[in-house]
Amino acid sequence: MNRKLLVLLVFSLGLTSVAGAQPVRPPEHKSPTPAWLPRGVFLGASARKGVITPRAKVQWQLTFFQDRKDAFALLVEGGVGWGLTMPDREAGKPESLLGSYYEHTAQVGVGYRNHLPGSAHWGFQVTGGPVFYGAHFDGAAPPDKRTGGIVEGRFQLGYQLGATAVGAALGYAEPFGLKRRSLARSYIGGPMFGLFVDWR
Repeated sequence: MNRKLLVLLVFSLGLTSVAGAQPVRPPEHKSPTPAWLPRGVFLGASARKGVITPRAKVQWQLTFFQDRKDAFALLVEGGVGWGLTMPDREAGKPESLLGSYYEHTAQVGVGYRNHLPGSAHWGFQVTGGPVFYGAHFDGAAPPDKRTGGIVEGRFQLGYQLGATAVGAALGYAEPFGLKRRSLARSYIGGPMFGLFVDWR
């Protein structure tokens, strides 16, 4: 009986020492920001056919899966953009007589993030929704104000500072459902680059 008790005691001590030697699991990230407040900002620009459009986007996020460093979130995003440079003018192409341009979006989608305090931060997201765009042309062409659709993907790489991530974002946006007679349709979306701040 004493021998069984001794074996049980040694086995229990061995399990305790093994458990104590395991690395401490980092705590799950919990956002300090309520879900009804914005949790991300993107400041950048897109370029398409000679038109550079600076953009500002604000994002709301609702995390639906959270592990110690990985998370997936539902995203709602609103953005505005105004053309900064205009295309070179070409004879016989009325769309090249662009005098002003704007492009605003409202999108929903999903995103992934890898989040560990004091570490590199990376993630990606895919969103889509309506795009509200308009242009004025120098010449006889009437103003072009329309609504279409747009799908956008962005990749983020930066550094995690506590609950806040900062870094660079690279993406691409592709419109769909545009009217063929729209003169401004060639300038919507395109490759984009900018900076992000994420405090989700």
